[in-house]
Amino acid sequence: MRAADIMTRTVITISPDHSVRHAARLMLDNHISGLPVCDDEGVLVGMLSEGDLLRRAELGSAALGKKETSLSTQVAEAYIKGYGWRVGDVMTQGSLTVGTDTPVGQIAELMAKRAIKRVPVVADGRIVGIVSRRDILELITAAEPERSASGDEAIKCAVQARLASDLGLDRNLIEVRVDRGVVSLCGTIESGVKRLAARVAAEAVDGVGCVRNELRIAHETERASPKPKP
Repeated sequence: MRAADIMTRTVITISPDHSVRHAARLMLDNHISGLPVCDDEGVLVGMLSEGDLLRRAELGSAALGKKETSLSTQVAEAYIKGYGWRVGDVMTQGSLTVGTDTPVGQIAELMAKRAIKRVPVVADGRIVGIVSRRDILELITAAEPERSASGDEAIKCAVQARLASDLGLDRNLIEVRVDRGVVSLCGTIESGVKRLAARVAAEAVDGVGCVRNELRIAHETERASPKPKP
C-alpha cells in the first residue's frame, strides 16, 4: 500500500503571508495540528505545526523574556519565532515530503524517526495530499487477521514458523504446545525482552486463544540452579 491509497486529498493549506493568529484559528476550527504552507503557485514552502507556536510572546515564554547582551543566531531565530506575525517567519522550512508512490511502511518509519505527526504528499512540487498518524492507525483497525492456521497442529506450526521468521528463534530451543487453541511456550530464552517478543509473536497467529508464556530467562535459570558442593 502506498501514500496515494491512504492520504487525505482535501488539504487545508495556508499562505506564508497569512497571520499566525489566522493559522491558529484554522487549526482549532478544523481540529488539526499542522498546516502545509504553500505559495501563490501552490508550491509547498514549509509546514506550520503546533510546536512552532509554543514559544510565543503572547504566551509569556520565559525564554523570550530574557535580555541578551549579544545577538547570536540562535537568539535571533528564537526572537523571530516568538514575535513574528507572518506564517512564513515562524514556519519550519524544508519540510519532509513523500511522493504518491511512497510505501506506507516507509512513511510510518519516517514519522517515528523524525517524531512528526503528518507528512505532505507532493507531485511536481505541489501538494496533492497529506498522510497523518491517524491515517496510519486506521490501517491497523482495518487490517484483516491472518487466516492460515486452524486446528491445534496447524496453530503449532504457524507459531513455530513466526518465531523463526520474525524473531530468528530456533524451534529446537523453544517448545510450542497447543491445546484447544491455548499456546504454551516452554524453554529458555536470553532476556525478558525476547521473552515478551515471543509471546507477542505467538498471539499474532490467527486461531490462538491465549498464550501461556512459560519461557525462563537464562541468567535467572542459572541463579536458581543449585551449585555443586566442592
